[in-house]
Formats: sequence, C-alpha cells, structure tokens
Amino acid sequence: MTLELRILSGARAGAVQRFDDKAEIAIGRHAMSDLRFDPQNDLDVSTRHAELRALDDGWTVFDQSSTNGTFVNGERITDARRLVDGDILSFGRNGPRVEVRGILAEAGASHAPPPTELRSAAAAASPPRKDTGVRVAEAVQAQTKGMKRAFAITVSALIVVGAIGLFFWQRQNAAHDQVLLALIARGESTTVALQKQLAVAAPVDSALRAQLEQQIEANKHDVASARDIAAGRRTGNVELLSQQMARTQALTQIDNPRIIDANNPAIAMVVADLDGKPLAGTAFNVGAGGLLVTNRHVVRTQSGAPALRIAVIFANTTNRWLPAHIVRTAEGDDDDLALIQLDVPGKYPTVAGVSRVGALARVGAPLVTIGFPGANETPMEGKGLEITARTTATGAMVSKRLESVIQLDSYSGHGASGSPVFDAAGNVVGVIYGGASESGGRIVYAVPAQKLAAFLGNDAAAIMH
Repeated sequence: MTLELRILSGARAGAVQRFDDKAEIAIGRHAMSDLRFDPQNDLDVSTRHAELRALDDGWTVFDQSSTNGTFVNGERITDARRLVDGDILSFGRNGPRVEVRGILAEAGASHAPPPTELRSAAAAASPPRKDTGVRVAEAVQAQTKGMKRAFAITVSALIVVGAIGLFFWQRQNAAHDQVLLALIARGESTTVALQKQLAVAAPVDSALRAQLEQQIEANKHDVASARDIAAGRRTGNVELLSQQMARTQALTQIDNPRIIDANNPAIAMVVADLDGKPLAGTAFNVGAGGLLVTNRHVVRTQSGAPALRIAVIFANTTNRWLPAHIVRTAEGDDDDLALIQLDVPGKYPTVAGVSRVGALARVGAPLVTIGFPGANETPMEGKGLEITARTTATGAMVSKRLESVIQLDSYSGHGASGSPVFDAAGNVVGVIYGGASESGGRIVYAVPAQKLAAFLGNDAAAIMH
C-alpha cells in the first residue's frame, strides 16, 4: 500500500514523504523512525511517538504512550484511530502537523459492506409482512369514524412535535455557527497581531522569531479548521479548538519587543567553577553598581560549597567577562536564589522593575523569559568564551500558580537557570530554576515574585513596584 505524508508545520514544514509497500511506519524523533522529526526543534514529538499500520486495506494510527499525545483533526486519541484521506495528524497539541494522503484511492472500495450485510440491512429495514386476518381487521378499523379522528389527532401531534424539534435544532445550529464565526474572527485578528510582533522583532532574537512564526502557522491552521467545520466539510471538537485559539491569542496581549528592548541589556550569562566543573546559567542586574540575581545552584555545589570562581558577561557585549563574588544565598529549600556582586566598579544597566507580588502573573497570563538556555551552545557570534553574548527570548504562559512556585508553559534548558520572567508591564515576576524532566523542557518552574522581593529586601528598593 502506498501512503503520502505531507508535513504542514514544525522544523520540517513543506517536506513530503512517500511510503510504498510498507505495512508499519514509525513516527518520532528517534534516529530509526521512518517519519523522523527534528530532535532539537520539534520537542512536542516524543522519541517514539506513534505508528501508522496498514490494516484491512486502510491505515490506522496508534499512539505509542507519547508525552504530549497524538491528535486526529484536533481530537486527541486514546489508543488508535482509523484514518481517511485528508486527515490531519498532530503530534502534541502544538506540535508538528502532518496531512495524510493516498488512502481513498486504494482503500475506498473496502468501506462498502459485503453483500450479506446489505441483505441483512435490507431485511431489517423492511417490516415483516402481516397476515391476511390482521390486514382485514385494520381495514375495517380504518373505516370507522373514531379511528379516523384518532389518526388525524396523532398526525397533528407528530407535526407539532416535529416542528418544535426542528425549531430547537435550527436554533442549536445557529448558536453553533455563531461560535464558529466568532472563533474565525478572533483567529484572524490574532494572526494579524502576531504578524505585527514578528515584523518588529529584532533579527538577533532568532528563537522569538521562530516561536512567533510557529504560532502564526498554528493559528492559521486553527482558523482553517474552524472554516471547514462551519462549512460542513469536516467535524471537530469546537471546544478544544476554542481553547487552542484562546491560548494563542493570550500571547498577543504582551508587547514582547518593548519588554525585551527595555530589559535585555541587564541580562547576563554566568559561568561558575564548582569544584573544577564549569556550570553556566543566567543572571539579571538589579543594582546599578552590579548586583545580580541568579539561582543558588548556579554558584554553590549541592553540598553548599561556594564556587571557586564566578565570571559574568552582559548581553550583547563581546569578550568582556567580569569577575564576581557571592553576596548571599537564600536558605529555604524552595527559594533557589542567590545575589552576586561584580568586582569591577562601574554603572551597569538594570532591569526595568521587580514586582513585589506578581499580580499580573495570573493563571493564563502571557509572560516572556529572557536568558541563555543552552548557554553558548546556541548560535553565538564567536566560539567558546570568546563570544558576543546573545540572549534568547521565549514566550510563556502561566499554567499553574502556587505560593511557592509559578509553573510556566514555555521552553527551558541548561543555562536558563536564573532567567528572569517578565509580565505584560515589563516587571520581573519570577526567576526560572528548573522544570519537569519528562516534559522535554516544556514545563518550567520559577521562584515567584513575592519570594524574590522578600529575598532582595532593600537591595533593589529603587526598582521595586
């Protein structure tokens, strides 16, 4: 059997793979996958995510216990789903999408039921023939005046019931259409807003630009799905579609370029020597004299021993590594915070502000993080330590908030520890310190604003809000 898979989004968008005479197609980021996604960029896809199997002259998709799930036309499957030509597979709700082609040409005839089933269906549809006595009795009864009156009343009642049912059905359909029209309008305005953000994003913010481009394509796909559902060309989960589009719209409610421009100069890469092992992280400056916040685990070993040496380089500076020392670290297990002081006197740029309570960091609120996930392993100008430090900006959304932690739907990796999290006003509302390892960097944890404010005390009073 021949199957064609067209990749619509993700790092391999535009690619087409054709499989001839292959009964099983493995999908994932593993090197041995038949349909392999980019192991560095398509992080919503599990190593072994799903399989396509040729069964009964058709194709069926099987989810392989993936982390982020397998979706068919926007609906998550629990185990397996039979496919038809034109189905859209999504590997993770926001992951790469693939269009399935070539099924109907070979499997169309197989959907017709066998002749025995047709005969059974015809027999079931035809009522049993009544015997002569029954038919005579019914004929006599039909001639009576009372039966005619009862028949007329029954027919009238059925007409009324049918009219009421039709009315409610039409009203339900009208409400359904209004929801879809509102989704389409909202999705189109979201696309315009995202395109405006992309137009003003700085060329060096490659990660932000890539994220915006991916969000634009995902939103366009959601709008197209809503149009298809409204036109009756396909079915779909409208509630799930609405949730996806609402999440994307939330990311347009924050002016990322403005926040990045205001705060980027105050972000720094930190490299600490922990018992002879270098560890990279991120820090941000809260004092004009060079007082920076980072994570405790960036500058202290697990046993609590301080780093032998600490060096800092500010964003967009070239080969200007500045020595620093620890001022103090937080004592609480949940408060992974540290203050370090530059040893070279001078006036250094600070972040625009630090929120005392993080009121804008509500669940569902859009945020942005700036730091060095991947440290100097991400694209930089220069090599090794002789680099121009370029930050990575990443959009985020608050997915959970507790007293001791803010959980973000974002991306993080080694080197991001200590990165500041900014709200829509451009103030720091959290400090990234880790994440759920099984999420592939997509579930990120941050120390919340109130704990940061308590830790800083009067040291950053000038920029506290």
